Amino acid sequence: MKIAKTAVRYVVVGFASFLIDFSLTWISIHFFPLLAANTLGFVVANGANFLMGHEWVFGHPWERKRLLKMYFSVFGVSVVGLVINNFIVWGLVVYAETSLLLAKVAATAVVMGWNFLARLIWIYNNPPVKDRA
Repeated sequence: MKIAKTAVRYVVVGFASFLIDFSLTWISIHFFPLLAANTLGFVVANGANFLMGHEWVFGHPWERKRLLKMYFSVFGVSVVGLVINNFIVWGLVVYAETSLLLAKVAATAVVMGWNFLARLIWIYNNPPVKDRA
């Protein structure tokens, strides 16, 4: 049952992150090429996602000595997600002539699954320090 609660919270945080990502991408597309705008939106949303999800979704406290390592681990997983995201957005917008919104929704769904599973399995696989015996 804990995994269901974690997944629901991840979807809530993911939706908020998507709003940040899409809004920034939509604004940036008027000033930068598609992949640069998409990358900017994704990176800013990733930072917000970490801030919202570290404790509330995955239950880990804000320990200064572990926080930087945790963030860079999440960022590493997200870089893979960014490559997947850019590939999907670029392919759908350029080749399938899909709207940017639909491309971002499709890419976000795929990358959200990747990010959740990777974080759950490799980064947040241990109980938080406060829950350990």
